Amino acid sequence: MNYKIGLSAALCVVLNACSTIHFDRNTDKQAESVTYQQWHHNFFFALYEGSKPVNLVEICQQQDWQSVKTEVSFLNGLATTVVNYVAPIWYPKTVDVSCTPSEISNVN
Repeated sequence: MNYKIGLSAALCVVLNACSTIHFDRNTDKQAESVTYQQWHHNFFFALYEGSKPVNLVEICQQQDWQSVKTEVSFLNGLATTVVNYVAPIWYPKTVDVSCTPSEISNVN
C-alpha cells in the first residue's frame, strides 16, 4: 500500500510540467535592470485568480518595464502536487518583472 502511494506521488512529481512565457519589450536599452519576483495564485483548475493581476506601473513605479516572465517552476509544481493530492484546487506560478531606469531627456 505505501509502495503504491509513494510511486503515485513520485509519478505526479515527474509528470508535472514546467512552463515559461516571456513578454519582452522592444527597446534598445542596455542599462542594468532590477528584477522583482512574486507568486501568482490560481484556483480550481486555474479558472479563478486568487491574487490580483500583476500591475507593472505599481511594481516598476518610476521605471520602465523591460520584460515579464511567468513560469511554473519546479517549486511551483511541487507545491501544486502536494496541495492537489486531495483535489485540484491551487495552481501557483512565479512572475518575474524586470524594470530599467527611465531615460530623462534634457530639453533646452
